[in-house]
Amino acid sequence: MLPKFRVWCKNRNEWERDTCYIQQDGTLYQRSKGSERLIPILEKNHVVMQSTGLKDRNGVELFEGDVVRVSNHPFQKKEDSAGIEIDGNYLIGWSDHSLTWLAGDLLLHQLKPYIEVIGNIYEDKELLEVEG
Repeated sequence: MLPKFRVWCKNRNEWERDTCYIQQDGTLYQRSKGSERLIPILEKNHVVMQSTGLKDRNGVELFEGDVVRVSNHPFQKKEDSAGIEIDGNYLIGWSDHSLTWLAGDLLLHQLKPYIEVIGNIYEDKELLEVEG
């Protein structure tokens, strides 16, 4: 499976719409609009996010940087029973320690039936703010 990416342009505060590719040299490029030349994606101007290869309960592809809502998890603490606090909003990211994708500190692949994408860290930062 070839890895998929999406790219956030920091200068324009919007997603790059053109397809992104990894070349053999490991550099990420995008096809220029209306031409066949490749334009390098620069770290200082862009944020590159990889697909997790997973989809949420609605069939939406999950990418690094997405914010997901976990709801109706069977281990969620209820008012009159034991459990743990799971339901809430989480950021999708890669764990170098666990070598897997996480939603917050929770294993993403185990949460799939209970999550839905509600935004991303670049357009919807307020989704991760703790109400106090």
